[in-house]
Amino acid sequence: MITNVLIDVDNTLLDFNKCAEAAIRIGFSKWNIRYSEKVFPLFLEVNDYLWRKIETGDIDKKTLYQLRWKTIFEKLGIAADGPAFEQDFRTIFSDSKEPVDGAYELLDYLSEKYIVCVASNASYQQQLKRLKHADMLKYFDAVFNSEQIGYPKPEAKFFDACFERLGNIPREQVIIIGDSLSADINGGAAYGMKTLWFNYAKVPVPNHVKADFIVNSLDEIKNIL
Repeated sequence: MITNVLIDVDNTLLDFNKCAEAAIRIGFSKWNIRYSEKVFPLFLEVNDYLWRKIETGDIDKKTLYQLRWKTIFEKLGIAADGPAFEQDFRTIFSDSKEPVDGAYELLDYLSEKYIVCVASNASYQQQLKRLKHADMLKYFDAVFNSEQIGYPKPEAKFFDACFERLGNIPREQVIIIGDSLSADINGGAAYGMKTLWFNYAKVPVPNHVKADFIVNSLDEIKNIL
Protein backbone atom coordinates (compact mmCIF):
# COMPACT_ATOMS: atom_id res chain seq x y z
CA MET A 1 0.00 0.00 0.00
CA ILE A 2 1.30 3.44 -0.94
CA THR A 3 1.73 5.72 2.07
CA ASN A 4 4.29 8.27 0.82
CA VAL A 5 4.63 10.31 -2.36
CA LEU A 6 7.84 11.86 -3.65
CA ILE A 7 7.11 14.45 -6.32
CA ASP A 8 9.29 16.47 -8.65
CA VAL A 9 8.77 20.21 -9.14
CA ASP A 10 9.80 21.44 -12.60
CA ASN A 11 7.42 20.39 -15.36
CA THR A 12 5.50 18.37 -12.78
CA LEU A 13 4.09 21.01 -10.41
CA LEU A 14 5.57 24.26 -11.73
CA ASP A 15 5.77 24.76 -15.47
CA PHE A 16 9.52 25.09 -16.05
CA ASN A 17 9.14 25.70 -19.77
CA LYS A 18 6.73 28.61 -19.42
CA CYS A 19 8.68 30.10 -16.52
CA ALA A 20 12.03 29.77 -18.28
CA GLU A 21 10.86 31.26 -21.57
CA ALA A 22 9.33 34.24 -19.77
CA ALA A 23 12.54 34.76 -17.78
CA ILE A 24 14.63 34.59 -20.96
CA ARG A 25 12.49 37.20 -22.70
CA ILE A 26 12.77 39.53 -19.68
CA GLY A 27 16.51 38.97 -19.51
CA PHE A 28 17.03 39.60 -23.23
CA SER A 29 15.05 42.82 -22.99
CA LYS A 30 17.12 43.96 -20.02
CA TRP A 31 20.35 43.18 -21.88
CA ASN A 32 19.11 44.70 -25.17
CA ILE A 33 19.48 41.38 -26.96
CA ARG A 34 17.04 40.63 -29.77
CA TYR A 35 14.91 37.60 -28.98
CA SER A 36 14.17 35.16 -31.79
CA GLU A 37 12.16 31.96 -31.99
CA LYS A 38 15.44 30.01 -32.14
CA VAL A 39 16.36 30.94 -28.58
CA PHE A 40 14.05 28.85 -26.43
CA PRO A 41 14.38 25.53 -28.33
CA LEU A 42 18.17 25.94 -28.13
CA PHE A 43 17.93 26.72 -24.42
CA LEU A 44 15.97 23.49 -23.86
CA GLU A 45 18.49 21.49 -25.88
CA VAL A 46 21.52 22.82 -24.00
CA ASN A 47 19.79 22.78 -20.63
CA ASP A 48 18.62 19.17 -21.02
CA TYR A 49 22.08 18.07 -22.13
CA LEU A 50 23.77 19.69 -19.13
CA TRP A 51 21.21 18.32 -16.65
CA ARG A 52 21.82 14.81 -18.00
CA LYS A 53 25.51 15.39 -17.31
CA ILE A 54 24.62 16.33 -13.72
CA GLU A 55 22.50 13.20 -13.30
CA THR A 56 25.41 11.02 -14.43
CA GLY A 57 27.86 12.85 -12.17
CA ASP A 58 29.96 14.26 -15.02
CA ILE A 59 29.45 17.89 -13.99
CA ASP A 60 28.00 19.82 -11.05
CA LYS A 61 25.53 22.69 -11.00
CA LYS A 62 28.30 25.28 -10.72
CA THR A 63 29.64 24.03 -14.05
CA LEU A 64 26.14 24.13 -15.56
CA TYR A 65 25.79 27.75 -14.50
CA GLN A 66 29.12 28.58 -16.15
CA LEU A 67 28.35 26.76 -19.37
CA ARG A 68 24.63 27.09 -20.05
CA TRP A 69 24.33 30.61 -21.43
CA LYS A 70 27.93 30.73 -22.61
CA THR A 71 27.14 27.77 -24.87
CA ILE A 72 23.79 29.20 -26.00
CA PHE A 73 25.25 32.61 -26.88
CA GLU A 74 28.11 30.98 -28.79
CA LYS A 75 25.68 28.85 -30.82
CA LEU A 76 23.54 31.91 -31.57
CA GLY A 77 26.52 34.08 -32.44
CA ILE A 78 25.65 36.57 -29.69
CA ALA A 79 28.52 38.51 -28.11
CA ALA A 80 27.38 38.57 -24.48
CA ASP A 81 28.76 37.42 -21.14
CA GLY A 82 27.12 34.01 -20.60
CA PRO A 83 27.93 33.52 -16.89
CA ALA A 84 26.81 37.08 -16.08
CA PHE A 85 23.56 36.60 -17.99
CA GLU A 86 23.11 33.28 -16.18
CA GLN A 87 23.02 35.12 -12.85
CA ASP A 88 20.35 37.52 -14.12
CA PHE A 89 18.36 34.69 -15.66
CA ARG A 90 18.30 32.69 -12.43
CA THR A 91 17.31 35.76 -10.41
CA ILE A 92 14.39 36.45 -12.75
CA PHE A 93 13.46 32.77 -12.92
CA SER A 94 13.38 32.43 -9.12
CA ASP A 95 10.35 34.75 -9.04
CA SER A 96 8.39 32.54 -11.45
CA LYS A 97 5.50 30.44 -10.22
CA GLU A 98 3.44 29.34 -13.24
CA PRO A 99 1.73 26.07 -12.23
CA VAL A 100 1.24 23.05 -14.44
CA ASP A 101 -2.46 22.57 -15.18
CA GLY A 102 -4.07 20.64 -12.33
CA ALA A 103 -1.16 21.04 -9.90
CA TYR A 104 -3.15 22.62 -7.06
CA GLU A 105 -5.99 20.15 -7.40
CA LEU A 106 -3.52 17.26 -7.32
CA LEU A 107 -1.73 18.60 -4.23
CA ASP A 108 -5.04 19.11 -2.45
CA TYR A 109 -5.94 15.52 -3.21
CA LEU A 110 -2.59 13.90 -2.38
CA SER A 111 -1.99 15.82 0.85
CA GLU A 112 -5.28 14.50 2.27
CA LYS A 113 -4.27 10.87 1.71
CA TYR A 114 -0.47 10.62 1.80
CA ILE A 115 2.76 12.00 3.21
CA VAL A 116 3.90 14.19 0.31
CA CYS A 117 7.51 15.31 -0.14
CA VAL A 118 9.36 17.26 -2.84
CA ALA A 119 12.24 15.45 -4.57
CA SER A 120 14.18 17.95 -6.67
CA ASN A 121 17.61 18.42 -8.22
CA ALA A 122 17.21 22.15 -8.84
CA SER A 123 18.65 24.95 -6.70
CA TYR A 124 17.39 24.54 -3.12
CA GLN A 125 16.79 28.22 -2.34
CA GLN A 126 15.31 28.82 -5.79
CA GLN A 127 12.81 25.98 -5.41
CA LEU A 128 11.82 27.07 -1.90
CA LYS A 129 11.22 30.60 -3.15
CA ARG A 130 9.18 29.47 -6.15
CA LEU A 131 7.10 27.00 -4.14
CA LYS A 132 6.47 29.67 -1.51
CA HIS A 133 5.43 32.23 -4.14
CA ALA A 134 3.12 29.61 -5.63
CA ASP A 135 1.63 28.87 -2.19
CA MET A 136 2.57 25.20 -2.53
CA LEU A 137 4.96 24.71 0.39
CA LYS A 138 2.04 24.12 2.76
CA TYR A 139 1.31 20.80 1.03
CA PHE A 140 4.67 19.17 1.76
CA ASP A 141 5.91 17.24 4.77
CA ALA A 142 9.54 17.61 3.60
CA VAL A 143 11.62 19.06 0.78
CA PHE A 144 14.35 16.69 -0.39
CA ASN A 145 16.91 18.49 -2.53
CA SER A 146 20.14 17.32 -4.10
CA GLU A 147 22.07 20.38 -2.87
CA GLN A 148 21.15 19.59 0.73
CA ILE A 149 21.67 15.85 0.34
CA GLY A 150 24.89 16.02 -1.64
CA TYR A 151 23.80 13.64 -4.41
CA PRO A 152 21.37 14.13 -7.31
CA LYS A 153 18.51 11.98 -8.49
CA PRO A 154 18.82 9.25 -9.80
CA GLU A 155 21.68 8.23 -7.48
CA ALA A 156 20.73 5.73 -4.80
CA LYS A 157 22.38 7.94 -2.16
CA PHE A 158 19.81 10.65 -2.88
CA PHE A 159 17.00 8.22 -2.17
CA ASP A 160 18.87 6.77 0.83
CA ALA A 161 18.70 10.21 2.44
CA CYS A 162 15.00 10.54 1.61
CA PHE A 163 14.15 7.19 3.12
CA GLU A 164 16.19 7.87 6.23
CA ARG A 165 14.04 10.96 6.81
CA LEU A 166 10.90 8.91 6.10
CA GLY A 167 11.85 6.38 8.76
CA ASN A 168 13.24 3.73 6.41
CA ILE A 169 9.78 2.51 5.49
CA PRO A 170 9.46 -0.31 2.91
CA ARG A 171 10.32 0.97 -0.55
CA GLU A 172 7.14 -0.41 -2.08
CA GLN A 173 5.16 1.99 0.12
CA VAL A 174 6.60 4.98 -1.76
CA ILE A 175 5.79 6.23 -5.24
CA ILE A 176 7.78 8.87 -7.11
CA ILE A 177 6.01 11.17 -9.56
CA GLY A 178 7.97 13.17 -12.11
CA ASP A 179 8.54 14.13 -15.71
CA SER A 180 12.13 12.90 -16.03
CA LEU A 181 12.56 9.32 -17.23
CA SER A 182 16.19 9.28 -16.13
CA ALA A 183 16.07 11.07 -12.76
CA ASP A 184 12.59 10.18 -11.52
CA ILE A 185 11.43 7.01 -13.24
CA ASN A 186 14.62 5.05 -13.86
CA GLY A 187 16.08 6.23 -10.56
CA GLY A 188 12.95 5.36 -8.63
CA ALA A 189 12.53 1.97 -10.32
CA ALA A 190 16.15 1.03 -9.67
CA TYR A 191 15.66 1.90 -6.00
CA GLY A 192 12.58 -0.30 -5.69
CA MET A 193 9.88 2.36 -5.52
CA LYS A 194 6.68 2.55 -7.50
CA THR A 195 6.98 5.08 -10.32
CA LEU A 196 4.55 7.36 -12.12
CA TRP A 197 5.74 9.16 -15.21
CA PHE A 198 4.01 12.45 -15.97
CA ASN A 199 4.44 12.78 -19.71
CA TYR A 200 4.56 16.57 -19.57
CA ALA A 201 5.62 16.98 -23.20
CA LYS A 202 3.06 14.39 -24.37
CA VAL A 203 5.68 12.61 -26.46
CA PRO A 204 5.27 9.07 -27.86
CA VAL A 205 6.03 6.65 -25.03
CA PRO A 206 9.46 5.01 -25.55
CA ASN A 207 9.57 1.21 -25.44
CA HIS A 208 12.11 1.20 -22.61
CA VAL A 209 9.98 3.15 -20.10
CA LYS A 210 10.07 1.41 -16.70
CA ALA A 211 7.22 3.37 -15.12
CA ASP A 212 4.47 1.54 -13.26
CA PHE A 213 2.02 4.21 -14.37
CA ILE A 214 2.02 6.80 -17.18
CA VAL A 215 -0.23 9.87 -17.38
CA ASN A 216 -0.49 12.78 -19.79
CA SER A 217 -2.27 15.06 -17.32
CA LEU A 218 -2.07 15.54 -13.57
CA ASP A 219 -5.82 14.96 -13.25
CA GLU A 220 -5.32 11.32 -14.26
CA ILE A 221 -3.25 10.67 -11.13
CA LYS A 222 -6.33 10.88 -8.94
CA ASN A 223 -7.63 7.76 -10.71
CA ILE A 224 -4.45 5.88 -9.78
CA LEU A 225 -3.67 6.94 -6.21
